[in-house]
Amino acid sequence: MKNVLIISSSPRKNGNSQMLCEAFKRGVEESGNFAKLIRLAEKNIGYCKGCDFCMKNDGVCVQKDDMSEILDAYKKADVLVLATPVYFHGVCAQMKTFIDRTYPIWQNLGKKEIYYIVTAGLGRDIIECSLGDLDGFIFHLEKHEIKGRIYATDVTDVGAVSKTPFINMAYQMGYCV
Repeated sequence: MKNVLIISSSPRKNGNSQMLCEAFKRGVEESGNFAKLIRLAEKNIGYCKGCDFCMKNDGVCVQKDDMSEILDAYKKADVLVLATPVYFHGVCAQMKTFIDRTYPIWQNLGKKEIYYIVTAGLGRDIIECSLGDLDGFIFHLEKHEIKGRIYATDVTDVGAVSKTPFINMAYQMGYCV
């Protein structure tokens, strides 16, 4: 049984990337694996202060917020799903904050199978512009393999993705983890 951690950074509760995360999770669970879906927008996560306290204190952050529980879930996961809408040619602020706050363990990010779920109101070129932060993060893992990518384009309105093949694609990808 695989342990799958889905990091949803959509600030919209019923947003397109969130809907794809839920379909992915359903697929994971229906295939007999374990899935934990974390909605970053519902968590209390401060910005990295760049103080290096964590580097001097065995990876313990000076901030006492929800990021410690997220890092615990991250460490246990075999599979990591990074889901973000694209805002102004980049990942959304919630995803960037998550990435920055992994700094306490950046030298021990481990081995993971990786999936990307990226949504945008425009075309694939906009999504490709946003991948630098995601690719830069996984570059620091001890070992990783990108097992799948969903680039849902032209889905601006809330729920627009539900009328596309991307929903089934997310479910199937989750099922085949």
